[in-house]
Amino acid sequence: MKYRTGYEMEELVPLVAELAQKYTGFESTSVTYEKAEQLMEAVLYCICEAKAGKEGKELQGSDGLSARAAYEAGYYLVEQKVQKTLSLYNEMMQRFCDYGNRCLHDTVIKGMPEFFKWYDIRFAPQEEILTLDYPVLTDLTEYCGADKVYEYLKCIHMEQRFLQHIPEETVRDALSEYNNEYEDMVENLCEIVYLYMLQGKSKQEAEAFLKEYYRGDEV
Repeated sequence: MKYRTGYEMEELVPLVAELAQKYTGFESTSVTYEKAEQLMEAVLYCICEAKAGKEGKELQGSDGLSARAAYEAGYYLVEQKVQKTLSLYNEMMQRFCDYGNRCLHDTVIKGMPEFFKWYDIRFAPQEEILTLDYPVLTDLTEYCGADKVYEYLKCIHMEQRFLQHIPEETVRDALSEYNNEYEDMVENLCEIVYLYMLQGKSKQEAEAFLKEYYRGDEV
């Protein structure tokens, strides 16, 4: 992720110094170069979050707005993004099914709770904590931190809604036909099932299938 904030370094360094103080328990502002770099990214991430969020127009149009004000606004928005992500996760888990695939299970069932437990909004909001091993069909390379986890969960949520319109036995049959050891594969299940369901269908039948089974409304 490239950080373009429009603020000069002399406006950002005091914010990083304050974070360094908090990180060391106010005993020192001396941290390693790597940690200082991480803290600078934390400040830039929050400012960019503010510019991209609801306050974006105000931030970009207010010449006198300080870097501190932008950082604090962004920090608040990151907090809100985490809560939004948690709400989406809880909603999805009410009907979640991994269809026996270990990668999907481990990523969503085991991994996601670790994000909510360990995500550090103050000192490392740009980190995801997780490796997000299960592959989704959307390119998320432009995202990081809470933004990436939120967009990733939106993809999983949409896949689940699609698959839940199809009998579980049919989904498992599709996966088994593709790979009789599908439990261990690291591939996108939705794509496999989608192609399986379209086998032998004409263009009109395929369109009818999509209309019946796929619900693409925004999360």
